Amino acid sequence: MFENGKRSDKLALFQQFTSPPKKPGNDRILDMTDQKVSGMLAHAAMRDMTKDVARDLLFAECFVETERLMLRPMRIEDFNDYAAMMGAADAFEFSDRGPLTRDEAYTRLLRQVGHWTLLDYGTFGVFERYSGEFVGEVGYGDFQRNMGDGFDGVPEACWTIAEAYRGQGYAQEAAHAALQFTEDRLIASRTVALIHEDNGASIHIARKLGYKPFGERQYRGYRAILFARQF
Repeated sequence: MFENGKRSDKLALFQQFTSPPKKPGNDRILDMTDQKVSGMLAHAAMRDMTKDVARDLLFAECFVETERLMLRPMRIEDFNDYAAMMGAADAFEFSDRGPLTRDEAYTRLLRQVGHWTLLDYGTFGVFERYSGEFVGEVGYGDFQRNMGDGFDGVPEACWTIAEAYRGQGYAQEAAHAALQFTEDRLIASRTVALIHEDNGASIHIARKLGYKPFGERQYRGYRAILFARQF
């Protein structure tokens, strides 16, 4: 319940500044104060632990490992790395939007995590297995793009790799693992992807995963190719 003695240290410090001066006959008051403070801190520790346990139980089956990577739903402690990736100058190279501000990245992170609780699928944070370093995100979402029948409401594949980790095949490796996870869980019999017509690297990944083009649309100022894959 107490992590590395941190709670015990807080209890001692709290008692030092909140306990009344010890006087003759005041032992019972001190004991009651100690019990109250201990109870307050124990409750706080239990609350924190309960949140962690609840999160781990909710996402217990949502962990995937590959030869080099580990995929799991993102957590709040991933936010700084996530914001740095989404705020990079080339984060949205094939889009009409620029890098995300910190608050925009935070909203996006909450959206990605929310998919898991509402739809039973979502995007994973991608991490190197042995270093634990944040690599990017990959997975599926329902982004309500208003693309019409055959696209809207169907899990949409997405992947983003931080600049420092590009060129190592991580996007392909992670995307394949996410696809396999989705198929194994029978989330849907069909998935889709929307890719800028000039984004050759992502088009290559989509084709390697078995996605086939089925249309084109104008989306946010650019021409996008629509892909689909039937399980």
